[in-house]
Amino acid sequence: MSTFVILLCNEDNQYAYVDEGRETLSVGETWAFSGDGGQLICGTVVETSTVPPNYSAVAQYEGCGDCLSATTLYFTANTIYNECVICEGTSTTVSVPHPTWTDNYGNVVVQGNAVLLGGNGLNA
Repeated sequence: MSTFVILLCNEDNQYAYVDEGRETLSVGETWAFSGDGGQLICGTVVETSTVPPNYSAVAQYEGCGDCLSATTLYFTANTIYNECVICEGTSTTVSVPHPTWTDNYGNVVVQGNAVLLGGNGLNA
């Protein structure tokens, strides 16, 4: 799995680090990317990177306008939850990645009651 730098569609000169997920990305393509907790961003692939990614590719679009209009409204299947981790008597709420896909109508759907395991298509 490769890591890429993307130029965000809705921010001037802001970048993010993403991975391909189950997709194949090429420089110049515009994609929607899903982050922890189902957050969606749009961006254009700029170059490869070795920095650990924060987002995974979800769906490809013709350009930033198409991506932004499609991802501003997305569907959540079930209720998104966070994981509670207890370490040495201290509890911490952790955002977990949720499986995300595109339905037959091009809408992004976040499966809120499942957790993405390792980014390889396995869900729990």
